[in-house]
Amino acid sequence: MSAITVAKKDFRDAVRSRVLIALTVLFALFTVGGAALASWISELFEEGGAESTIDLIFALQAPASFLVPVIALVVGYGAIAGERESGSLKFLLGLPHTRQDVVLGKVIGRTGVVAVSILIGFAVGLLGLIAFVGSVSIGHYIAFTLVTILFGFVYVCIGVGLSSMTRSTTRAAIGAFGLIVFFWIVWGIIGQVLLFTTTDFTALESFPDWYHVYSAVPPDNAYGSAIQAVIGQTQPTMGTDAADLPFVAKPWFGFVILAIWALVPLSLGRWRFERVDL
Repeated sequence: MSAITVAKKDFRDAVRSRVLIALTVLFALFTVGGAALASWISELFEEGGAESTIDLIFALQAPASFLVPVIALVVGYGAIAGERESGSLKFLLGLPHTRQDVVLGKVIGRTGVVAVSILIGFAVGLLGLIAFVGSVSIGHYIAFTLVTILFGFVYVCIGVGLSSMTRSTTRAAIGAFGLIVFFWIVWGIIGQVLLFTTTDFTALESFPDWYHVYSAVPPDNAYGSAIQAVIGQTQPTMGTDAADLPFVAKPWFGFVILAIWALVPLSLGRWRFERVDL
C-alpha cells in the first residue's frame, strides 16, 4: 500500500503543473482538428460510421505520437531526480516507504496524470467527431484511447527510469528528450542510409525484412502497430502484405515492444536507485 500512498500524493502534486495544463489544452485542440480532418475525409469518400472513426484514429495517431511522449516525459523526468535535488526525497524515504515503493508510486501517480490528459483530449475529440461526422464507432475509439494511455505509460516508465538514474533534473531531461529526438530523427536517418547502401534503392519494390524489423523497434512505431492490431486494420506497407511481414513487424507484436520499452528503462532505473547514496 505504500506505493499507492506515494502515487496519490504524487498525482496531486503533478496535476497542478501549468505546463501540463497547457499541453493538455494543446492536445485537446489537436483532437478537434483531427475530428475536422476525419469529417473532410468522410465527405470526400462518402464514408460513415466505423470508417469515419478509423479515419479519425489515423488522423490523431501522428499528433498523439508527438504530444503524448512530451506530456509523459514532462511529468516523468523530474519524478525522483527533482526530489533528490530539493532534498525532499530523504524525508519521503524517512516515512515507511522503500525505494521500490517510491519508484512504483511515481510511475502509478504520473501515469494517472498522463491518462487524465489523454482522456480530456480524446473526450474533446469524441465530441468533435460527433459534431463533424455525426456517427462514431465507440468500440474502436475506446480501444484507441486505451492503447494511447498504454503508450503514455511506456514513456512515463522511460522518464521515471531516467530520473531514477541521476540526481540532476537537467541530466534526466536531456536524456529523456534526447531519446525522443533520436527516435524521431536519427533512427529514421540511419535506417534510410542503411537501406540506400545495402540495396538497389532505385529498383526497390518492397522493403527487406530487416528494415521492417528495424522500423518496428521505436516505441512510437510500436504504438502505431498496436493501434492497427486493436482496430483490425493495417496501413499499407510498400510491396509487402501484412501477412508476410516478419513477426516482429506484425501489428500484435507492437504490444510486446511497448512492454519491453516500459520494463527495461524502469528496471535499470530502479536497480540504479537502490544502490546510490542520496
